[in-house]
Amino acid sequence: MSLHPRHIALWAMLAGFWAGTLGFSGNAAALDLSSATGQLDSFMRMRASNDGREAFANWWVTLFAVVPGERPRPIMRLDGFNVGRFVKLEDGSAQFITREVAYYKDLASGEVLSKWVNPFTQETNTVVQVANDPVNSRYSATKPGEVGRFPFMQSGNDIFLRLDIPLAYPNALLPAEFPAESTGPTYLASEHFTFFAKASDLNDPQTSSVPITYSWSRTGPWLPWMKMGTRPGYLLYSGHGKKFSSFDELPLDLREYTRAHYPQYQSSPTTFTSPNETSWTYYKKQQSNKK
Repeated sequence: MSLHPRHIALWAMLAGFWAGTLGFSGNAAALDLSSATGQLDSFMRMRASNDGREAFANWWVTLFAVVPGERPRPIMRLDGFNVGRFVKLEDGSAQFITREVAYYKDLASGEVLSKWVNPFTQETNTVVQVANDPVNSRYSATKPGEVGRFPFMQSGNDIFLRLDIPLAYPNALLPAEFPAESTGPTYLASEHFTFFAKASDLNDPQTSSVPITYSWSRTGPWLPWMKMGTRPGYLLYSGHGKKFSSFDELPLDLREYTRAHYPQYQSSPTTFTSPNETSWTYYKKQQSNKK
């Protein structure tokens, strides 16, 4: 889940092992958190499934505005989900084929926002929802005997996996072209996930997909549609979510809005394509279409 799909590639870079020798039969070995293959099997069963089936991971998030010298203040909600599946390739690598959508909501009513009265600029901004398609990644094969590097932790029957991902890459919205929307030439942010599962679920060799819940926090620049430029401050995202096996299991309001406005997000993409979409590249495309 992420508003910025580069975090998936960064997970692979930080871990360096997300794919390969694992089969997608659904017949996993007993829980093994020490080897690359065992960790990969556990992660894929947690995040989606190791038999190629798609899974939905939703999130309930509150956005806080953090301004120097002021107490962080909640400004809106963000509810959404990612839908994706793992596909194993003949060369031993794997693809994670996904897309994600999310909607900015009023803090009090929970209604999806189309306009937002910006408390910092006093302007009324047109809200651009999150619609990132694709959010794909490909992972090379694991090496024989490779030691796992996912930072799993086990305490009794509880399994924890925390991923901290710093982000820094060229901003799709450069200041010269988008002075009101750009926070600078480099996009700077960070993503922080903690996944929670049960060892008893992962120890079942017949279970290709196990239940999980997770927490997610993020720091990131002002959103382009807020048109706050290089104004001091940033956004803090604080949320949590869980995995679902089908679109019909997602929260009702999320399903209804998606069916009405983004129906393609009821299922995962069928093919691997690139480059990935982000909220920043999506905004740039929307502006180009208006010209």
